[in-house]
Amino acid sequence: MENMILEGKLNLVHTVGKFKILINENKEVFHKYFLVFLFPGSVNIKIDKPESLQQDLDKGNPRPNFVIPKTELTGMPEYIGDGQAWRCILSCEKFTQPVGCWIFRRIGSRVPKGIIEIVAEQELVKPHALVDGDNVRIELA
Repeated sequence: MENMILEGKLNLVHTVGKFKILINENKEVFHKYFLVFLFPGSVNIKIDKPESLQQDLDKGNPRPNFVIPKTELTGMPEYIGDGQAWRCILSCEKFTQPVGCWIFRRIGSRVPKGIIEIVAEQELVKPHALVDGDNVRIELA
């Protein structure tokens, strides 16, 4: 697969903190798959193109690095399917260097159109003074 480059803007206004609960309740399960303890929370990024990105990810296109079966996760709504993760590199002019992280998508997630969630081993927002609307670039290898 060729590298996929996504460009978007941070969407911090619509963050509600539910992902923090999910990560804390499933800390060991996430560690089993990601091989690190994730920072409890996610960063939302609004991606305008391709418009079908969420649907493509739900279909496993591009192919995820790994899938976490829904049955292994606690606190999952009925309508959500398995979790999928894609290793990526996140760049922003506020970073001194790009950050390794993952796109994490639960199949059927009802996050707003065009929003993807990024999870990382470390906190991203406060240490880098990120604000809503900051431009970011995501590279999937």
